[in-house]
Amino acid sequence: MVPKPKFNRGSAVEVSIEPGSWFPGTVVRWASQDKLLVEFGDLDVKKPIVVHLHQLRPVPTPESDDWHLRTGDKVEAFWKQRWWEGYVSKDLGNGRFRVYFTESKEMVFSKRKLRVRRQWINDKWVPPIIYQQLKNYKELFRELKMPRWETRLENRRNWISELPDCILLHIMSFLEARDVVRTCILSKRWKDLCKRVTTLKYILPSAQTLDSFKSWIFSCRDHSCSLFNLTISTRIQQGEEALYPLIEYALFHNVQHLKININPSFRPKSDLLPLISVSHSLTFLKLSYGRNFGVAVCPKSLRLPALRTLYLKYVNFVATHHHYADPFSNCHELNNLVLRDCSLIQDAKVLCISNNALSSLTISSVAAQQFSLSTPNLKSFTFLGSFVFHRLLSSTCNLSFLQQVNIDGLSYIHKEASTFLRWLQVLANVKILKIGYSLIQTIQNVSYFNILSPLYFDYTIIWVFEYVIC
Repeated sequence: MVPKPKFNRGSAVEVSIEPGSWFPGTVVRWASQDKLLVEFGDLDVKKPIVVHLHQLRPVPTPESDDWHLRTGDKVEAFWKQRWWEGYVSKDLGNGRFRVYFTESKEMVFSKRKLRVRRQWINDKWVPPIIYQQLKNYKELFRELKMPRWETRLENRRNWISELPDCILLHIMSFLEARDVVRTCILSKRWKDLCKRVTTLKYILPSAQTLDSFKSWIFSCRDHSCSLFNLTISTRIQQGEEALYPLIEYALFHNVQHLKININPSFRPKSDLLPLISVSHSLTFLKLSYGRNFGVAVCPKSLRLPALRTLYLKYVNFVATHHHYADPFSNCHELNNLVLRDCSLIQDAKVLCISNNALSSLTISSVAAQQFSLSTPNLKSFTFLGSFVFHRLLSSTCNLSFLQQVNIDGLSYIHKEASTFLRWLQVLANVKILKIGYSLIQTIQNVSYFNILSPLYFDYTIIWVFEYVIC
């Protein structure tokens, strides 16, 4: 049994009721094993509400007096009795900053109403890399110039090795794993530094080197350090299960970004995604299989409470009920979803995309008879592939926030005109509709549509349609 976090009655907390914002509140009591009753003193919410643990975090420690802000810093701004996620777009001087929010809105805040954006993962705050960590080393960076050619080699200082650990570890995060390990031979200063990197990239074709990589991680790496980012891109011969120990290690060490791109020489098993589904810290997942080696099977329901971005390629979906596959409804923080070359198998016919937080959706060459959207906050929708309008599209909501739709691929619209009209009905609230040139050429020959005027031309064309529903 997972122990309860230390949220007691009267504890000051912050609650994520809406994506991208945090409401201050107070714990009233535990409602169940993973839910708490929280009240909000300064909001219009008159009665306490029950929230899940993944929606809850303690109140962060206030920033220090010497906290410095710069353009591009990720922050949270206090506005309308809650903290909103954004980033600094401009320093206006005199302690005032312009902050850009994900809703395409900019506002000006004083420094006292801003704080560093942090994540609460496994009972620990995870702050982003901040520029003020570098401010004490400005003089050192100015001196990182090549000495004059007359200077004797033995008199030159090792400027790189004098950088602080946090800077060196950040630089090493851009290297492949084998190059990270090789730094240990540079000097005593570097001997143990590679053991504390929080980003590892394994991009090698050999199964033998995969065994060496696993051996180094399990025997040499500092296990007290989190492993926030793991990338694996390889052709493996031993079987997909050869990766499982690495994945389990990363999950145990609070992995946040996980990228797996493999070309197994066998038919994949269905254990990898269920294994990943136990993570409560994962915010980004990209899983891609090779074209010629079959596809993996996704669980009926993914349960990744912190996941914000999901990319799946060559993955199959199975039905959850009555020929409907609905795998994403329990990813409550999912913001961006990309599906490429996926299929429905067994008796599944309809792929349901059900998620209240989803704002960006890309579907490319996905084999399904119908797509059903239950995404009230969707802002961007891209659909690519052959026989585009051979597939039905439906929605359980009016998609009132839909900003842009991109459709491209091959289709015989003169045979599927009624389906195309249904698509336009579902997407009636979109502000910008981009249709690929090949589809435009087909549409021009169909008497169902009276094309008024092209608005934009650059590989794709935006058209305004006047259509008659028969």
